[in-house]
Formats: sequence, structure tokens, C-alpha cells
Amino acid sequence: MEMVNLNDIIGNALDGTSKLTGSGAVQGTTALIVAAAIGILVCLFGLKLVKILTAAAGAVIGAGIGVSVAVGLGLTKITFLAVVIAGAVILGAMAFFLYKFGVFLMVLAYVFGVCAMLLKPDSLIPLIISIAVAVVFAVLAVIFIEPLVIIVTGLSGGVSAGVAAAELAGLAANAWIGFGIGIVMAVIGISVQFMMHSRKIGKTEKVHAKKYKEQVSRETEVEKARMILDDDAEEKEDDED
Repeated sequence: MEMVNLNDIIGNALDGTSKLTGSGAVQGTTALIVAAAIGILVCLFGLKLVKILTAAAGAVIGAGIGVSVAVGLGLTKITFLAVVIAGAVILGAMAFFLYKFGVFLMVLAYVFGVCAMLLKPDSLIPLIISIAVAVVFAVLAVIFIEPLVIIVTGLSGGVSAGVAAAELAGLAANAWIGFGIGIVMAVIGISVQFMMHSRKIGKTEKVHAKKYKEQVSRETEVEKARMILDDDAEEKEDDED
């Protein structure tokens, strides 16, 4: 019987581990690239993508609520998955169709995420601060929708993209480098969004002004026609007299 070489066994095991590690590294790099790309899109076009973002935020929060309910009820396997999916679908649909409700959920999730990145709420006090700040911003966002959506998506997307970019560049050892890059990107994104929003408002005002002028012009023409008819009627009355 042929003897098995122990060195071959160890070598094959190490080779398999290195392949798995390499595969994981590739997947991690891909995930960082995707995170950076999504962060940049949210940072630059958050207000334009608000319906998609609200639905996604609603789905994530709904799934989280579903997990809590399923765990509380002791559900497992298919029933557990069904409750989680139901929570995601229901809250995601509500966030998509109920605009202000969706904005509230989106801002709540995004601000809490940013606070969690900055404060790392591993104890009660940072957690309470993160929740309180998120709730305040979410309530304000329902009142001042466009400005708050621009600021929150610009900040959240910028920070996410900055942190991902720092990790891709091998600068993750100092977390503040990622945050610094994120703040710069956030400022750029917020500025771009406000410029695009201002142009949209300008175009809308031009359309309204044009419609108003057309309406005034029509009213003027009608008034002129009425005055001509009144003059003709008066002349006929004078002729009859």
C-alpha cells in the first residue's frame, strides 16, 4: 500500500486555504467598489433617486422588524423567512407610495447609519444619541423635504464612498482619513444636488410664468372683445334713439 506523504497533505490544505483567502479578498474588493459606486450615486443624485432610496430604506427597516417579530414568536425556517420578507415588502411598499412616510424612514436610517459610523454605539449612551439625532433629522425632513433629503443623502453617500475609497487605497488604518474623504465628497455632492434642484425650480418657475402670461393674454383678449361688443351695443342704442 502506498504511503501518504504528510507534507503533501499539509501543502494541499495550505493551498486550499490560500485560494479561499484570495477569493474572499476579491469578493471584499468587489464589495468595496460596489459600496463606493453606490455611495457616489447617492451623494450626487440622492434627491432624484429619492423614491428608490425610500423603498430600499423601508424594505431594510421592514426586514429588521420582521426578524424581531419572528425571533419573538420563536419562528424558524420557512415561517421565519416569510415574516421577514412580508415585513420588507409591506414597509418597502408603504415607503414608496407614501412619500413623506418614506422620506421619514430613509432619513431615519441614513442619519442613524452615519451616527453609528462616527460614534460606534456599543454602549447605551451613544446608541441613545444616535437614535435621538436620527429622529430629529427624520422629523425635520418631513417638514423641509428637499433640503434635508439633499443634505442627508449627500452626507451619507459621501461618507460611505469615502470610507470605501480609503479601504480600497489601503488607508483603513486611520478611520479619520476615510471620514475626511467622505466629508469632501459630501460637500461636492450636496453642492451639485442643490445646483440641480435650483435649475429645476428655475425651469418650473419659467413654465408657470409662461402659463400665467398666456392666461393674462387670453383674459386681456376676452376683455377687449367684451369692450368692443359693449361699444357696438351702445352705438346701436344711439342709432335707434
